[in-house]
Amino acid sequence: MTQQTTEKAVKLPWYKYPWVWFIISLPASAVVAGLYTVYIAQQNAPQVIVKQNKFQIDKED
Repeated sequence: MTQQTTEKAVKLPWYKYPWVWFIISLPASAVVAGLYTVYIAQQNAPQVIVKQNKFQIDKED
C-alpha cells in the first residue's frame, strides 16, 4: 500500500465537511426567520376594539 492510497482512506468527521454545514444552515435560517417574524408580529399586534351594542350596555348596568 502506498502513501497516496492511505491518505484517501482517511475519513473526516461529519462536522469537517462544509456541505454538511451548508445543508444544516438552510433549515436553521428558516427557523430563525420564523421566530423573528413571530417576535415582530407580537410587538406590532393591533389593538382589539370590542364593539358593544345597546343590549350589552344595558346588561352591564
